Amino acid sequence: MNHKKSLFILSLAFGLTTLGFAQDSGGINTDSTSGAVIKGKAPVAKEILKVKLPKPKTFTLKNGLNVYIIEDHRTPAVRLSLQLRAGSLYEDKPGVATSTATMLTEGTTKHTYDQMVDETENAGINVAANSGLDITTISASGLSGSTDQVIGLLSEVLLHPTFPADRLTRNRGGGQGGGGGRGGGGAGSPAGMIGELQNHIFFGGTKYERMAPKAADRAAIKSEDLVKFHDEFYIPNGALLGVTGDVNVRDLQAKLETAFADWKPGSAARELPKAEFAAKQKSHIFLIDRPGSAQTTIQFGALAVSQTDPDFIALTVANRILGGGSSGRLFQNIRERKGYTYGAYSTLAAGRWPAIWGANANVRTEVTEPATGEFFFEFKRLQDQLVTDDELNRVKRSIIGGFALTLESSDGILARSIELVQNGLPTTYWDTYPGLIQAVTAKDVQRVARKYLGGSNLQLFVVGERKKIETGLAKYGTVEIVDATKIANVVGN
Repeated sequence: MNHKKSLFILSLAFGLTTLGFAQDSGGINTDSTSGAVIKGKAPVAKEILKVKLPKPKTFTLKNGLNVYIIEDHRTPAVRLSLQLRAGSLYEDKPGVATSTATMLTEGTTKHTYDQMVDETENAGINVAANSGLDITTISASGLSGSTDQVIGLLSEVLLHPTFPADRLTRNRGGGQGGGGGRGGGGAGSPAGMIGELQNHIFFGGTKYERMAPKAADRAAIKSEDLVKFHDEFYIPNGALLGVTGDVNVRDLQAKLETAFADWKPGSAARELPKAEFAAKQKSHIFLIDRPGSAQTTIQFGALAVSQTDPDFIALTVANRILGGGSSGRLFQNIRERKGYTYGAYSTLAAGRWPAIWGANANVRTEVTEPATGEFFFEFKRLQDQLVTDDELNRVKRSIIGGFALTLESSDGILARSIELVQNGLPTTYWDTYPGLIQAVTAKDVQRVARKYLGGSNLQLFVVGERKKIETGLAKYGTVEIVDATKIANVVGN
């Protein structure tokens, strides 16, 4: 896209000014900073942001690969990101998807691992791959003068990996990360254990459970497993290639056709595994005993929605009110007023399948009981009392302003555009997003809070020293003790 011809206008500033993004503009118009959201401080004017995103240039290669490009000639750089339907949702053996992605850069038919390191370092090129639940991403970047080499290396690791057994052995120590509201941290950390337990409670019996592979699982992975997974799932069907930087669309199309000429389509694009997602029929308190723990990790979870669900926008606003940063109610209560923790937050991450709406904090062991009570208090307050106009408007301006900041770069714009394609949203979604946020009412917030945070849907996961915290937790319901080594055997109905 030539930004001299395609001026990207954000009517920002809530009545103050217009923010332009063009190839020769140097980025954000500095005159508009008085209306921007800076360090969490929302603007005070009432007008809302109006957005019209520039549409990427698109074309489809002969093998079916869809390419999305935003030209940006302000800096001599190029960035490619290839997204494939090759995540762990599609694997038959635990850890194969992650291992396949990791091993792409460990050796090819043209370069050994050491040779690959030398070439990329000498050319100032970065090539990397990672795998999540649904998507595996292969990225490559460098100076625009090295565009041919950048494309060549991405094509090489995609099409010609050798999965050498010695490199596979060296890489077996790593685990499989979580994603999409699944909880972070290593499998043995409090966050990792809660993530595994949440997966089982909310997604047990489906492909979406996806427990992290154990040491025995990783040891069982052979090079031939990776070859088989690569052959079956690393196909152009359903794949997307995003390109930003100092490129010319016509020249780039010819280069990509040549680079991917040998990449043949498979039988069909991969569809998400079918599964029934339903709210829980009973609330539970799950306590993972961790003797000697110096603190307690508290994590609430409720099954929420996908990004296409009509409730998603109202949930976005409700989540920001509850715990979206230091201005959220949880932070202001549990940290600022009570001093129980360094931070208390809530999160909502939605994609193509229902997410978990979560709220969490790490607190001192001795305040586990009252801190838990404050979470319940804030959930109930959001359900019982309509949020004031002042708080609602402040939060909506903060969401909209934060969204605008994600559009400061061509990479951010392209990422937003590809997100629409991946999640099945209309191409005008981001243009209308500020208006959708602004339309959320106090009653909408109350309705979704009651629907997702109330009743049996809400589950509580706790990691801490049982003998010190179980009695206090029992004031809020029956406590079920979970053996951290047997999380997969828990039944939460």
